[in-house]
Amino acid sequence: MPTNGLRARRVGARPGAEPDDGFATGYGLSYVFISHDLSVVEHIADEVMVMYLGRCVEKGTKEQIFNNPRHPYTQALLSATPRLNPDDRRERIKLTGELPSPLNPPPGCAFNARCSRRFGPCTQLQPQLKEYDGQLVACFAVDQDETRRSR
Repeated sequence: MPTNGLRARRVGARPGAEPDDGFATGYGLSYVFISHDLSVVEHIADEVMVMYLGRCVEKGTKEQIFNNPRHPYTQALLSATPRLNPDDRRERIKLTGELPSPLNPPPGCAFNARCSRRFGPCTQLQPQLKEYDGQLVACFAVDQDETRRSR
């Protein structure tokens, strides 16, 4: 289902209330905001989940996701987001490969057809979310990096 036209809406929100003004916290509310506009997500979210073809590929705090994206899809997505601060610009990661059908996703990792870090298990097995420093990532390449780093 396309999400481009979705707008943020909070149940019980008072007119003019900003999502980050403490209103939700003060009343014990939470909300789910679905968007492709990462600049808005960065402004209002405390936690972020990145999905690809309906599968969660990365989840963490706003700071973790925006400052240290680990999954190759998250990295590519953030590299395409315009930044106002010229010192904060990222090198654009251009995805290649064919976009798989959401009705018939490929075996293994949903992102494997477009991933520059794809290797053996990516095309056969679906990676599970694993925790790295409090951040959840579903990626065999990230797991391989973390294993090498911990040796």
